[in-house]
Amino acid sequence: MKLQNCPFALAAQLQVLPAWSRAVIAALDLHKPDLAELKSLSQEEWRSALDFCDRSRLTLALRNQARQEMPDWVGERTDRDAANNRERLGRLKEIYRTVGRELAQVEFVALKGISQTALSGEPPDDRVQYDIDLYVPEKRAMAARDILLGCGYESLTELEDFPTDHLPALIQKTGWEWRGDFFDPQIPAAIEVHFRFWNPETERLPACGAEEFWERRVTREIAGLELPVLHPADALAYTALHVLRHLLRGNVDAFSVYELALILERHSQDEGLWRPWRSWHSPELRRLQAVSFQLARSWFQCEAGLAAEETIDALPVSAKSWFETFAASPLNQAFRPNKDEVWLHWSLLESVFDRWSVARRRLLPVRLPGPVDAVYVPDSDMTWRRIWIKRLRYGAYLARRMRHHVSALPRTAGAGARWWLRTRRGSGQPK
Repeated sequence: MKLQNCPFALAAQLQVLPAWSRAVIAALDLHKPDLAELKSLSQEEWRSALDFCDRSRLTLALRNQARQEMPDWVGERTDRDAANNRERLGRLKEIYRTVGRELAQVEFVALKGISQTALSGEPPDDRVQYDIDLYVPEKRAMAARDILLGCGYESLTELEDFPTDHLPALIQKTGWEWRGDFFDPQIPAAIEVHFRFWNPETERLPACGAEEFWERRVTREIAGLELPVLHPADALAYTALHVLRHLLRGNVDAFSVYELALILERHSQDEGLWRPWRSWHSPELRRLQAVSFQLARSWFQCEAGLAAEETIDALPVSAKSWFETFAASPLNQAFRPNKDEVWLHWSLLESVFDRWSVARRRLLPVRLPGPVDAVYVPDSDMTWRRIWIKRLRYGAYLARRMRHHVSALPRTAGAGARWWLRTRRGSGQPK
């Protein structure tokens, strides 16, 4: 089975999405942007589209693509968002400078955030960023954390038991509280100190060679900053691994996939990137990236380049079957709960034990979610009234998550049967 971008198959899958989200994805198509559905949205649908974009971090990308097609009030709102994002970028740059000074003896590389703009070609002013992600080798990660604690940051200890690739987020308790504005310039920026590029224990998938990214780090000027970053071939790999991690955990955001699509499109013919990419990355590592490459192609119709195409074509038939049927499922999760990504994860695993371990963790989660309210409020400001509001909001969020998990189960079971049958038709037996 040769897997193409599948525009017609995806179009059929997208029909189950609300019109506003479907219109946004069509407008951001990198091959043939379609603004027709966007133009036909009502005022109420535009409000829903903006909410979808805000939560998916696509607002400024849509503004760049379709500013002239927006109603006046939408254009004015997104202009304010862009101005606020520029202000926020100024604050983030100051944090990068401070981190660079304080961690000079530890050494780090900047991950994600504005460091991505060197690869994607996005204007840094239009790149929405909430956290600052740093990679520090594991032996030095605690030293980096201690230095940042000395700069006034506090460790978000409630997240210590979560299976991640970084230490608990470091935050400053400024007293800021969420008021519904995703572009509030005052939103504090957490710092996450990563100590590995991939978590094979949780994902049950090896990424052989990812640990070598650190040795090939470079320094680049980005948004007026001199930043230590990954080599472009490794930065592409890490971007793909980041998308895959969130895809398999059921919480990938559309902007991360869009940004990967931009990178692939921009470098599709860049042998200066693909030559070391082929040479340095193991087959296992390239296969993991190929999953994210195909997701980016499916959603945004980007060019991927010969090396990426060859790696995508080498995916298991069972993974290709998943894309033929469920490529739009992650976009649909907010509107129609599902965990269809479980079957994609299964398609990449060989061990029966690993498959059932992943299924149990994803279908029957036992770990409670982290804090969702008053994270930045100092303990001294937490009155009894505020404590009870925090508890009630957490309880409401927990109830919504439980409802999501319960309602997703029958749909996920049905999706598994469809995936199995499609795989069987494609290869004779599921993998």
